[in-house]
Amino acid sequence: MKKYIVVFEPSGLRISMDEQNTFLEAIRMVGLHLSSDCGGAGTCGKCSLVLQPAPEPTLEDERRISSGDLAQGVRLACQHRVMADTRVVITKRRGEVQILTEGVSRLEDWIPDTGGEGRYGIAIDLGTTTIVAYLLALGSGVQMSQLASLNPQVVFGEDVISRITHALREENGQVELSKRVTTEFDSMVGSLIEGSGIEMEYLTRMAIVGNTAMHHLLLRADVKSLGVTPYEPSIRDALVTSGSELGLLSAPNIEVYLPPNIAGFVGGDTVGFILSQRLDLSDQIVVGIDVGTNGEIVLSNRGELSCCSAAAGPAFEGATIRYGMRGQEGAIEHVLIENLEEPPEITVIGNVAPQGICGSAIVDTVAEMRRTGIINDTGGIQSVSPRVYRDDDFGLSYLLVEESDVSRKISFTQKDVRQVQLAKAAIHAGITILMQEAGVAVNDIDSVMLAGAFGSYIQPESALRIGLLPPIRREQIIQVGNAAGEGAKALLLSSEARKVAEDFVSKVNYIELASHKDFQSIFIESTNFS
Repeated sequence: MKKYIVVFEPSGLRISMDEQNTFLEAIRMVGLHLSSDCGGAGTCGKCSLVLQPAPEPTLEDERRISSGDLAQGVRLACQHRVMADTRVVITKRRGEVQILTEGVSRLEDWIPDTGGEGRYGIAIDLGTTTIVAYLLALGSGVQMSQLASLNPQVVFGEDVISRITHALREENGQVELSKRVTTEFDSMVGSLIEGSGIEMEYLTRMAIVGNTAMHHLLLRADVKSLGVTPYEPSIRDALVTSGSELGLLSAPNIEVYLPPNIAGFVGGDTVGFILSQRLDLSDQIVVGIDVGTNGEIVLSNRGELSCCSAAAGPAFEGATIRYGMRGQEGAIEHVLIENLEEPPEITVIGNVAPQGICGSAIVDTVAEMRRTGIINDTGGIQSVSPRVYRDDDFGLSYLLVEESDVSRKISFTQKDVRQVQLAKAAIHAGITILMQEAGVAVNDIDSVMLAGAFGSYIQPESALRIGLLPPIRREQIIQVGNAAGEGAKALLLSSEARKVAEDFVSKVNYIELASHKDFQSIFIESTNFS
């Protein structure tokens, strides 16, 4: 089969490919980063680039790329196979993604292990979308520096199911996914050590938290069971290994600790959340939520723990929203509709021309559309504003931003509203079932803790208005930041913290929502805004 040369600009990388491969696959093979939230299915429109010469646009190209950009050779990388020698220009995306690194914790509860003086360790929160690493002095617990980056696995899909599918279907797929992360770890370790002026020989310990899928993919463990019910992890127990066993080139002799997994989609990041907030010791009734793709939810009924995973999907991260994007420069982050006749008030990250809408603004938009009557109780968009129009592909839509010389047209479609309804219903149903099983009523709740990036940036009032959270008072909502990362720090510093975590994991009551007798009815009821 004939091979063609593909040259990537501005990196200058090149690769020889045959016509069985798409340009997205070529990008993956050379190790470049390009968003592909749908995993190459052609439905997200995020993998756009310039192809020279440009092939004829596909239907998906025409649906998701403006006519002006099509004329400039912009195409979706996943939609075109390599059929000629091609120059590929990957345009620079605006700004850096906002990655949450700080969190609220009770780190003072943990006394660092003895013998750590003059030694250092790295705590890592391995998220589906982002990776955050913290360098700490093991003797004192003082944080020396921190670093954050995108998880390089995102090129294989925004959600864990896309990555599990890649690992199972592709030859060496899981090795590739693991190596992407360990290579990023090596880079982060090098930057943290160099920036702090520490000798590598004094770096002796690492602790990593992440959801069960990230944990298994990192360790190259069997992920088959995570993809089918009852979604059982192949590794449940805590694990102590070495840097070399993990595949780290930068620190082969380092001790690496990974906490136990609770269930197939509730992993070490939730363990870190519980540990950092000491939900295992709480004398109150607390609901803890990490509102992400997997939607981990914990209920502490005065220290008795139950949890579940609500498959919210990536809507709150912008992946299934027509003009959705991550929280970076150019993303609309807040929306307020004051007048149905006028454009809404928007806040844009970086105070630049808007390019899309991120998670916090997605919730704001739906909340404001509901408050002003643009959507009804069942989520249907109503023609009550001149800014509501019909889109041939997406149905009735609300115009957020009009097209101009500096900005694309940005709207919120009926399909977008439905995606949010499904996501918020999954979270709400999960909370409801945990409360039901524990015999807890809404009036019994003392507080709701929102963790993670999305939970920290959303407006609690908007989350309450759309029914994402139980109907509690605003002052009962606590935004705790990167609680998983704070838990990773405790696990890094203290053997006692590890023992506590391993003990409460053995006692957590995990509820599998998919098999719960009431889930379907509660989920359907939770899709409404009434």
